[in-house]
Amino acid sequence: MIRILLADDNKDSRSALALLLETRLGATIVGEASTMESLLEQAAATRPDVVLLDWGLPGKPESDRIVVVRSVTPGARVIVISARPESASQVIDADAFVNKFDSPEHVLAVLKRKE
Repeated sequence: MIRILLADDNKDSRSALALLLETRLGATIVGEASTMESLLEQAAATRPDVVLLDWGLPGKPESDRIVVVRSVTPGARVIVISARPESASQVIDADAFVNKFDSPEHVLAVLKRKE
Protein backbone atom coordinates (compact mmCIF):
# COMPACT_ATOMS: atom_id res chain seq x y z
CA MET A 1 0.00 0.00 0.00
CA ILE A 2 1.33 3.40 -0.99
CA ARG A 3 1.81 5.95 1.81
CA ILE A 4 1.15 9.54 0.78
CA LEU A 5 1.74 12.90 2.43
CA LEU A 6 -0.55 15.64 1.06
CA ALA A 7 0.77 19.20 1.13
CA ASP A 8 -1.69 21.85 -0.02
CA ASP A 9 -2.82 25.00 1.75
CA ASN A 10 -6.39 24.46 0.55
CA LYS A 11 -8.23 22.10 2.92
CA ASP A 12 -10.86 21.28 0.29
CA SER A 13 -8.17 20.26 -2.20
CA ARG A 14 -6.52 18.03 0.41
CA SER A 15 -9.85 16.44 1.29
CA ALA A 16 -10.73 15.77 -2.35
CA LEU A 17 -7.30 14.28 -3.08
CA ALA A 18 -7.43 12.15 0.06
CA LEU A 19 -10.83 10.78 -0.88
CA LEU A 20 -9.70 10.00 -4.43
CA LEU A 21 -6.45 8.37 -3.38
CA GLU A 22 -7.90 6.31 -0.54
CA THR A 23 -10.95 5.04 -2.41
CA ARG A 24 -9.55 4.57 -5.92
CA LEU A 25 -5.89 3.82 -5.25
CA GLY A 26 -6.12 2.17 -1.85
CA ALA A 27 -3.49 4.60 -0.58
CA THR A 28 -2.91 5.53 3.02
CA ILE A 29 -2.72 9.25 3.73
CA VAL A 30 -0.03 9.49 6.41
CA GLY A 31 -0.33 13.24 6.88
CA GLU A 32 -1.62 16.52 5.58
CA ALA A 33 0.28 19.81 5.60
CA SER A 34 -0.76 23.37 4.84
CA THR A 35 2.69 25.02 5.04
CA MET A 36 6.22 24.08 4.05
CA GLU A 37 7.22 23.98 7.70
CA SER A 38 4.51 21.47 8.60
CA LEU A 39 5.29 19.46 5.47
CA LEU A 40 8.92 19.05 6.50
CA GLU A 41 7.96 18.10 10.08
CA GLN A 42 5.43 15.52 8.93
CA ALA A 43 7.70 14.15 6.21
CA ALA A 44 10.42 13.48 8.75
CA ALA A 45 7.95 11.84 11.14
CA THR A 46 6.01 9.70 8.66
CA ARG A 47 8.53 8.79 5.92
CA PRO A 48 5.95 8.68 3.09
CA ASP A 49 6.43 6.87 -0.22
CA VAL A 50 5.05 9.88 -2.10
CA VAL A 51 4.82 13.57 -1.30
CA LEU A 52 2.15 15.50 -3.22
CA LEU A 53 3.48 19.04 -3.05
CA ASP A 54 1.38 22.05 -4.02
CA TRP A 55 3.87 24.32 -5.77
CA GLY A 56 2.22 27.39 -4.18
CA LEU A 57 2.45 26.03 -0.63
CA PRO A 58 3.19 28.93 1.74
CA GLY A 59 6.31 29.00 3.88
CA LYS A 60 10.03 28.60 3.63
CA PRO A 61 12.05 27.55 1.85
CA GLU A 62 10.68 29.30 -1.20
CA SER A 63 13.37 27.99 -3.53
CA ASP A 64 14.90 24.52 -3.81
CA ARG A 65 11.76 23.05 -2.26
CA ILE A 66 12.11 19.70 -3.92
CA VAL A 67 15.74 19.36 -2.83
CA VAL A 68 14.74 20.14 0.76
CA VAL A 69 11.82 17.69 0.70
CA ARG A 70 14.08 14.97 -0.72
CA SER A 71 16.65 15.59 2.02
CA VAL A 72 13.97 14.81 4.62
CA THR A 73 12.36 11.92 2.71
CA PRO A 74 15.09 10.14 0.78
CA GLY A 75 13.62 7.65 -1.63
CA ALA A 76 10.16 9.22 -1.70
CA ARG A 77 8.66 10.32 -4.99
CA VAL A 78 7.90 14.04 -5.10
CA ILE A 79 4.94 14.92 -7.30
CA VAL A 80 4.19 18.59 -7.72
CA ILE A 81 0.59 19.73 -8.08
CA SER A 82 -0.49 23.16 -9.24
CA ALA A 83 -3.45 24.95 -10.78
CA ARG A 84 -0.98 26.86 -12.94
CA PRO A 85 0.31 24.71 -15.82
CA GLU A 86 3.17 27.12 -16.44
CA SER A 87 4.62 25.92 -13.12
CA ALA A 88 5.56 22.62 -14.78
CA SER A 89 8.62 24.23 -16.36
CA GLN A 90 9.87 25.34 -12.92
CA VAL A 91 9.83 21.92 -11.27
CA ILE A 92 12.38 19.97 -13.26
CA ASP A 93 13.59 18.09 -10.16
CA ALA A 94 10.16 16.61 -9.41
CA ASP A 95 9.27 13.04 -10.31
CA ALA A 96 6.08 14.26 -11.96
CA PHE A 97 3.81 17.27 -12.36
CA VAL A 98 0.02 17.17 -12.08
CA ASN A 99 -2.27 20.04 -12.94
CA LYS A 100 -5.07 20.43 -10.39
CA PHE A 101 -7.51 20.49 -13.30
CA ASP A 102 -6.34 17.13 -14.68
CA SER A 103 -8.86 14.32 -14.59
CA PRO A 104 -8.90 12.01 -11.57
CA GLU A 105 -7.86 9.17 -13.91
CA HIS A 106 -4.74 11.10 -14.94
CA VAL A 107 -3.83 11.83 -11.31
CA LEU A 108 -4.20 8.14 -10.47
CA ALA A 109 -2.15 7.09 -13.50
CA VAL A 110 0.71 9.36 -12.45
CA LEU A 111 0.68 7.96 -8.93
CA LYS A 112 0.61 4.36 -10.18
CA ARG A 113 3.79 4.86 -12.24
CA LYS A 114 6.88 3.35 -10.70
CA GLU A 115 9.53 5.88 -11.70
